[in-house]
Amino acid sequence: MLHLIYTFRPTAAARADLPAFWRWVGERERWFYDGLDMAHAPRWYVCTVGPGVHTLEHWISFADEAGWGDYRREVSRRSANPAWEQRRVEQDRWWDLLDARLLNDAPLPTARGDAKR
Repeated sequence: MLHLIYTFRPTAAARADLPAFWRWVGERERWFYDGLDMAHAPRWYVCTVGPGVHTLEHWISFADEAGWGDYRREVSRRSANPAWEQRRVEQDRWWDLLDARLLNDAPLPTARGDAKR
């Protein structure tokens, strides 16, 4: 598995109305990932201790690099649509992107004893 991980810092507007922020995150996730079947298991984490306290991590997984490539191509294709791109960039009101990275699962046995590939 390949995991795309974004780190966000909520903006002052988001921090001023956290219920509205989390509603927006949920709506955006449903809208953004609609039809992106290669993207699996979206997860959200809030950092509660450490230098990034109150930052968010968003994880999305892909079966392999081909799935990630398909995702990037489809997002690029969609971004050519001005209405879609305008909705995508409304995220700037809610968060600042601090980091993006890719992780691969290590080829070690899982807790169930299966070997990762």
